[in-house]
Amino acid sequence: MLRSRDMRWVVFLGCGLVLLAAHANAAQPPRRAPVGIPIRTISPAEATKVSYARQVKPLLTDNCLECHSTEDHKGGLDITTVENLLKGGKKAGPSIVAGEPDQSPLVEYVRGLREPQMPKGNQPLTADELHLIRLWISAGAKDDSAEVAATTTVATGRLSADYTAALGKSPEAQQALNRVLFSANNEERLFAQRALRLTLIPKAPEPPAVKGPELNPIDQFIIAKWHEAGLPEPEHPPQVCSDPAFIRRAYLDIVGHIPTIDATREFLDDKSPDKRTRLVDKLLARNEEYAANWTPFWEEAIASANVDKVGGIASRGNHRDWIFASFATNKPFDLFVAELIDPTLPGYRKPIISEANSKRVVAAYIQNETHLETIQSAANVGQVFLGTGMKCASCHSHFLNKEWPQARFLAFAGMFAPKDLELIRCEKPSGQFIAAKFPFELPGVPDTAPAEMDQRLHRVAQLLVDPANPRFAKTLVNRLWKRYLGLGLFEPQDDFRLDRAPSHPELLAWLADDFMRHGYDIKHTARLILTSRTYQLRYNAELEDHFDVNKPDEARYYRSPALRRLTAEQLLDSITMALAQSLNPTNRLYLDKASTALTRALGKPAAHNEISTARSDDVAIVQALQLLNGEEFYEKIYSGKLAQQAALEKDTRQAIDKLYWAALSRPATEQEQALGAKFVATAVQQASDPGDKKNDPRHQPMGDVLWALFTCPEFQYLR
Repeated sequence: MLRSRDMRWVVFLGCGLVLLAAHANAAQPPRRAPVGIPIRTISPAEATKVSYARQVKPLLTDNCLECHSTEDHKGGLDITTVENLLKGGKKAGPSIVAGEPDQSPLVEYVRGLREPQMPKGNQPLTADELHLIRLWISAGAKDDSAEVAATTTVATGRLSADYTAALGKSPEAQQALNRVLFSANNEERLFAQRALRLTLIPKAPEPPAVKGPELNPIDQFIIAKWHEAGLPEPEHPPQVCSDPAFIRRAYLDIVGHIPTIDATREFLDDKSPDKRTRLVDKLLARNEEYAANWTPFWEEAIASANVDKVGGIASRGNHRDWIFASFATNKPFDLFVAELIDPTLPGYRKPIISEANSKRVVAAYIQNETHLETIQSAANVGQVFLGTGMKCASCHSHFLNKEWPQARFLAFAGMFAPKDLELIRCEKPSGQFIAAKFPFELPGVPDTAPAEMDQRLHRVAQLLVDPANPRFAKTLVNRLWKRYLGLGLFEPQDDFRLDRAPSHPELLAWLADDFMRHGYDIKHTARLILTSRTYQLRYNAELEDHFDVNKPDEARYYRSPALRRLTAEQLLDSITMALAQSLNPTNRLYLDKASTALTRALGKPAAHNEISTARSDDVAIVQALQLLNGEEFYEKIYSGKLAQQAALEKDTRQAIDKLYWAALSRPATEQEQALGAKFVATAVQQASDPGDKKNDPRHQPMGDVLWALFTCPEFQYLR
């Protein structure tokens, strides 16, 4: 028998083991309950139309390759070929049973009838994805890879039936085809290809018919949404903004600074009903100022730098002058993008090759000297020109967006590389190479990528700007919408995804279609937005939309523009304009290489090392301190001529009124004039030497009034 002391040790040990077991169980994440995926009746006729190579293999690759590749085949299962699927793994035998979809282990695991539900650790497949797999298995699980490769449109030289029909109906399409076939100029061929490809794309549905005063198509979509949501606005439309608010808004949005006093008064005195449309057209025609306003955005979007390399590390090139010239001439946006990528175009932005530390350094927008450079380049292109965040999928499947498994992203990245890329998961090489492939299925394009580097880049540029690409045109018009109204039709603007619908999908599709059919003309779409009643609505905090990342599906109705803080360039250039009533184009802030405490506080980046399509709208104490106490801000205001001129005015109230016209593009109210005059008079009385003729005692208080105007929300925000 055990002695009492021994018994206590046994009990103690037993309790310890129980506690350890409980702790171990608590440490394990709770097992996720299987998700029941509904199944549908299989149509034999529909099943015969499913292609393994075009539909099923990409689906399996995107969702299953991470665990079941040739090199990393967990459970002995390799899903890369039909032969391997029929052979199956160690645990369940054959993965598929030809002709018997619901008896196939692959389907049972995907449905959660066997544990764990596949794909393990990721979101379950959708009902449509499961149905596609079941259709294919039902029709015999045939491998059509060889047939698909043999019938590729370009490889055979045959035109598709869609092209043939289009050519028969349109002489313009036939002319476009002739230019594609025979032109020696690839820029001309790009435009011809655009025209030809547009014949395959059905036009977007017409804007909904709604009643309202002087509506353009944008307003029709917006009001239709109000009707659909049962809002009162269709019967009681929100008011448009005042003329002073509109001229200030239009100037800042189009040319990047506020108007002069003379320009404002001329606009306010104009009583013609179309004066707002004519103002928009007049500002859009100021090509160099329009280009200057766009240049900082695109410099940051493509990481254009002032130097070719820093510390031996290559930049993405200096593209400032090219960006400016492109917008000054209103270059078609598809050509603008293609010139960054396609070496076969006459306007291609060629790499600058140099040497640092005895190593070759290549400064270019597309960098592909290493695996890391290549995936960064592809991610940048995806973010800026497809509005799609792909970076998370560069070393593992995207945790938050099932649309981007690692294999799909690497296939896209391979289009920018001299050869197919290896799947390297969390810095561990797999030995699995992913065939280069554009991530979206476009009609009539080859499934394979060219072997030669320049031709790969030519191909990916073609597909990127192709009218059939579901994201390129939509991403650009969404950026325009966000730029002019404060919130995009899809948000965040760099996270366009299938599982989150835009706030107005029909409007987004219509704008994109209209943009393409007008030659990828940014000015055309900008004019459409800027002349809409929606853009002209008065700011109303109660009706203003907001985007909350925790509530991404919350509706947006655009009954009021969203508040937008002026950029550093808009703010400081506008102060210069207010003080001098002119702005030398060579002195605009974006051209200044210097980075100061003030410009950094206002959001202007010190360098362009990373891709960025938006500056933060957040306010912080550092901004307040610079505006309150910063020496640079003080010197800019108080050394200007405007405060000196106002100090010389005999009528203080008129001087105050002029300051309001200069800063806020409107006259001062009676109350504002009275308060300003009282402030100046009090300051003069308190001056140490009111009789000092050299330094006018009213100069400092007039500068104080200007300082108050330049720091008030009415000046700091676009509303």
